[in-house]
Amino acid sequence: MTTYLLVGAAIMLIAGVVLQVWTLCPARAGSQYALQLPVVLLYALSGASLLFTLFPDSVSEGRAIGFRLGGAAGFVGFFVICSFVWLAKTRRIDSLAKKVTELEKENKDMSRRLSVADKGQTKDVLPVAHERVLRQLREVKKFKVGFMTGGLSSVNGIDVWVNSENTRMEMSRVTEPTISATIRYLGSVKDEVGHVIRDIVADELNDLMRGATHVPAGHVFTTTAGCIEYSNGAKRVLHVATVEGEAGQGYRPVRDIGNCVRSVLSEVDRLNQSGEELRSAVIPLFGTGGGNSDLPRTALVMIKSCVDYLLNHRDSELRTVYLLAHTGAHVAACEGALEAETRLVPRRG
Repeated sequence: MTTYLLVGAAIMLIAGVVLQVWTLCPARAGSQYALQLPVVLLYALSGASLLFTLFPDSVSEGRAIGFRLGGAAGFVGFFVICSFVWLAKTRRIDSLAKKVTELEKENKDMSRRLSVADKGQTKDVLPVAHERVLRQLREVKKFKVGFMTGGLSSVNGIDVWVNSENTRMEMSRVTEPTISATIRYLGSVKDEVGHVIRDIVADELNDLMRGATHVPAGHVFTTTAGCIEYSNGAKRVLHVATVEGEAGQGYRPVRDIGNCVRSVLSEVDRLNQSGEELRSAVIPLFGTGGGNSDLPRTALVMIKSCVDYLLNHRDSELRTVYLLAHTGAHVAACEGALEAETRLVPRRG
């Protein structure tokens, strides 16, 4: 019996230490006082068990809140009362710790917004290197969401390229500095000096329109990747209507960017269900090419939409989704969006 009591006391003591270490995590700042309650009880019970197992003739008596306590109960009561006296003094510390955490978060958010503003001054300058930043979903770790820097032409090994297109599905001319133009040019067959002699992706997209003049916002068409399959390893190009034009006003983003993201991911799942093996996708920040959008908000909406979709489709065969951050302002916006999305955690391994 004595052995069992000693083992029980050791288990309660270890559990108390582990729980106390867990409560010290910065994420629980401001609530550590309440979380200390089970820790105190575990310490008290383990101490009482150990004391009265090793010294069965020990005596501890006293009164607490009108009751007379003796033996092990008296010791536990004494321990708990002393502990609560000490813990009562930590309330102010917890309150201050919570306030410091809130101020640090506000400062970080302000720094991020200033970073976006600063980088926006040089938004036409591409990041120096092509890099990839990924985080995994806290609840479903097989899914990963992040962003990659650099131009689209430097992207290799991603199964699906997404083209942010207008509602008329008219691809940009190959000489224009847009995602649409890059995909059109890279997907085409060119002669020895680089002139387009077969406009593969644009011709396929035109055929899918079947004479229609426009499509609804968020509509998705799928084409082959043309020559991109051989140069960059892409298998499919998904064209989604994310901007709409108006005579004399140019293009503006559609209202529901989140719906555009969901439509793209849903189309990838449909293709996988039909037998294709598409495990990764790269999506540009929708509607940002013309400068008529809020970059931080767009990045936040797109990251959130990716996470929402994957959590609601846990059987999806898609594993990794990247946003494309091809300018300094895009990078700052994507960094802020990842930081703000609490359902994403740093990737392990």
